[in-house]
Amino acid sequence: MPMPAPASEATTLLQQALAAIEADDHTSALRLLKAGADEHPDDAQITYWLGAEYACLELFDAAEAALERALAIDPAHHLARFHLGLLMVTRARFEAAVGVWQALDALPDGAPLRHYKQAFDALAQDRFAPARREIDAALAAGGATADLDAQMRRLRDSLPAA
Repeated sequence: MPMPAPASEATTLLQQALAAIEADDHTSALRLLKAGADEHPDDAQITYWLGAEYACLELFDAAEAALERALAIDPAHHLARFHLGLLMVTRARFEAAVGVWQALDALPDGAPLRHYKQAFDALAQDRFAPARREIDAALAAGGATADLDAQMRRLRDSLPAA
Protein backbone atom coordinates (compact mmCIF):
# COMPACT_ATOMS: atom_id res chain seq x y z
CA MET A 1 0.00 0.00 0.00
CA PRO A 2 1.56 3.33 -1.03
CA MET A 3 2.28 5.92 1.64
CA PRO A 4 0.27 9.15 1.39
CA ALA A 5 2.21 12.10 0.06
CA PRO A 6 3.52 14.35 2.83
CA ALA A 7 1.75 17.64 3.25
CA SER A 8 3.62 20.55 1.78
CA GLU A 9 5.34 22.94 4.13
CA ALA A 10 2.79 25.63 3.23
CA THR A 11 -0.12 23.30 3.97
CA THR A 12 1.37 22.27 7.30
CA LEU A 13 2.00 25.88 8.27
CA LEU A 14 -1.55 26.85 7.30
CA GLN A 15 -2.99 23.96 9.31
CA GLN A 16 -0.99 25.07 12.34
CA ALA A 17 -2.20 28.66 11.93
CA LEU A 18 -5.82 27.55 11.58
CA ALA A 19 -5.46 25.41 14.72
CA ALA A 20 -4.12 28.47 16.55
CA ILE A 21 -7.09 30.52 15.32
CA GLU A 22 -9.46 27.79 16.49
CA ALA A 23 -7.73 27.84 19.89
CA ASP A 24 -8.17 31.63 20.01
CA ASP A 25 -4.38 32.06 19.97
CA HIS A 26 -4.21 34.99 17.59
CA THR A 27 -0.62 35.86 18.45
CA SER A 28 0.60 32.45 17.28
CA ALA A 29 -1.73 32.46 14.29
CA LEU A 30 -0.48 35.85 13.14
CA ARG A 31 3.16 34.81 13.62
CA LEU A 32 2.61 31.62 11.60
CA LEU A 33 0.68 33.37 8.85
CA LYS A 34 3.20 36.18 8.51
CA ALA A 35 6.02 33.64 8.28
CA GLY A 36 4.00 31.64 5.79
CA ALA A 37 3.32 34.68 3.62
CA ASP A 38 7.04 35.52 3.65
CA GLU A 39 8.10 31.95 2.83
CA HIS A 40 5.30 31.30 0.31
CA PRO A 41 4.47 34.66 -1.29
CA ASP A 42 2.48 32.98 -4.09
CA ASP A 43 0.16 31.05 -1.76
CA ALA A 44 -3.25 32.71 -1.97
CA GLN A 45 -4.68 30.65 0.90
CA ILE A 46 -2.02 31.72 3.39
CA THR A 47 -2.31 35.32 2.23
CA TYR A 48 -6.11 35.18 2.51
CA TRP A 49 -5.95 33.84 6.06
CA LEU A 50 -3.35 36.46 6.97
CA GLY A 51 -5.82 39.11 5.78
CA ALA A 52 -8.67 37.47 7.68
CA GLU A 53 -6.56 37.37 10.84
CA TYR A 54 -5.58 41.01 10.46
CA ALA A 55 -9.28 41.87 10.10
CA CYS A 56 -10.11 39.85 13.21
CA LEU A 57 -7.52 41.89 15.09
CA GLU A 58 -8.98 45.11 13.63
CA LEU A 59 -5.80 45.87 11.69
CA PHE A 60 -7.91 46.94 8.74
CA ASP A 61 -5.28 48.52 6.47
CA ALA A 62 -3.11 45.41 6.73
CA ALA A 63 -6.17 43.19 6.24
CA GLU A 64 -7.20 45.01 3.08
CA ALA A 65 -3.66 44.86 1.67
CA ALA A 66 -3.38 41.12 2.35
CA LEU A 67 -6.80 40.35 0.85
CA GLU A 68 -5.93 42.39 -2.25
CA ARG A 69 -2.67 40.44 -2.50
CA ALA A 70 -4.56 37.14 -2.22
CA LEU A 71 -6.78 38.21 -5.11
CA ALA A 72 -3.77 39.28 -7.16
CA ILE A 73 -2.33 35.80 -6.65
CA ASP A 74 -5.64 34.05 -7.39
CA PRO A 75 -8.43 36.18 -8.88
CA ALA A 76 -10.78 33.18 -8.49
CA HIS A 77 -10.38 33.15 -4.69
CA HIS A 78 -14.02 34.10 -4.16
CA LEU A 79 -13.92 33.96 -0.38
CA ALA A 80 -11.06 36.49 -0.35
CA ARG A 81 -13.06 38.64 -2.78
CA PHE A 82 -16.16 38.55 -0.60
CA HIS A 83 -14.23 39.31 2.59
CA LEU A 84 -12.38 42.19 0.92
CA GLY A 85 -15.71 43.68 -0.13
CA LEU A 86 -17.16 43.11 3.33
CA LEU A 87 -14.17 44.87 4.88
CA MET A 88 -14.70 47.78 2.49
CA VAL A 89 -18.39 47.99 3.45
CA THR A 90 -17.50 48.11 7.14
CA ARG A 91 -15.10 50.93 6.34
CA ALA A 92 -17.87 52.92 4.60
CA ARG A 93 -16.44 52.26 1.13
CA PHE A 94 -19.51 50.69 -0.45
CA GLU A 95 -18.71 51.73 -4.03
CA ALA A 96 -15.29 50.07 -3.79
CA ALA A 97 -16.95 46.94 -2.40
CA VAL A 98 -19.41 46.86 -5.31
CA GLY A 99 -16.47 46.92 -7.71
CA VAL A 100 -14.68 44.10 -5.89
CA TRP A 101 -17.86 42.04 -5.64
CA GLN A 102 -18.81 42.43 -9.29
CA ALA A 103 -16.95 39.23 -10.23
CA LEU A 104 -19.19 37.27 -7.82
CA ASP A 105 -22.07 37.76 -10.27
CA ALA A 106 -20.35 35.18 -12.49
CA LEU A 107 -20.75 32.46 -9.84
CA PRO A 108 -23.54 29.92 -10.39
CA ASP A 109 -27.03 31.04 -9.35
CA GLY A 110 -27.05 28.92 -6.18
CA ALA A 111 -23.58 29.89 -4.97
CA PRO A 112 -23.68 31.14 -1.37
CA LEU A 113 -21.26 34.01 -1.96
CA ARG A 114 -23.36 35.22 -4.87
CA HIS A 115 -26.44 35.24 -2.62
CA TYR A 116 -24.54 37.11 0.09
CA LYS A 117 -23.37 39.68 -2.47
CA GLN A 118 -26.96 40.07 -3.70
CA ALA A 119 -28.08 40.60 -0.10
CA PHE A 120 -25.75 43.59 0.10
CA ASP A 121 -27.05 44.84 -3.26
CA ALA A 122 -30.54 44.81 -1.72
CA LEU A 123 -29.32 46.45 1.50
CA ALA A 124 -27.79 49.30 -0.50
CA GLN A 125 -31.34 50.12 -1.57
CA ASP A 126 -32.83 49.57 1.92
CA ARG A 127 -34.67 46.51 0.62
CA PHE A 128 -34.59 44.41 3.78
CA ALA A 129 -36.96 41.58 2.82
CA PRO A 130 -35.00 40.68 -0.34
CA ALA A 131 -31.75 40.92 1.63
CA ARG A 132 -33.14 38.47 4.19
CA ARG A 133 -34.21 36.10 1.40
CA GLU A 134 -30.74 36.19 -0.17
CA ILE A 135 -29.06 35.46 3.15
CA ASP A 136 -31.49 32.60 3.81
CA ALA A 137 -30.84 31.21 0.32
CA ALA A 138 -27.08 31.29 0.93
CA LEU A 139 -27.47 29.50 4.25
CA ALA A 140 -29.80 26.91 2.70
CA ALA A 141 -27.29 26.32 -0.10
CA GLY A 142 -24.71 25.26 2.45
CA GLY A 143 -23.33 28.65 3.25
CA ALA A 144 -19.70 29.54 2.74
CA THR A 145 -17.76 29.12 5.98
CA ALA A 146 -19.05 28.70 9.51
CA ASP A 147 -17.71 32.12 10.57
CA LEU A 148 -19.12 33.93 7.55
CA ASP A 149 -22.46 32.18 7.94
CA ALA A 150 -22.58 33.25 11.59
CA GLN A 151 -21.81 36.85 10.62
CA MET A 152 -24.51 36.81 7.98
CA ARG A 153 -27.06 35.29 10.40
CA ARG A 154 -26.31 38.15 12.81
CA LEU A 155 -26.75 40.64 9.99
CA ARG A 156 -30.06 39.05 8.96
CA ASP A 157 -31.30 39.08 12.55
CA SER A 158 -30.40 42.76 12.89
CA LEU A 159 -32.40 43.88 9.86
CA PRO A 160 -35.54 45.90 10.50
CA ALA A 161 -38.84 44.09 10.12
CA ALA A 162 -40.50 44.51 6.75
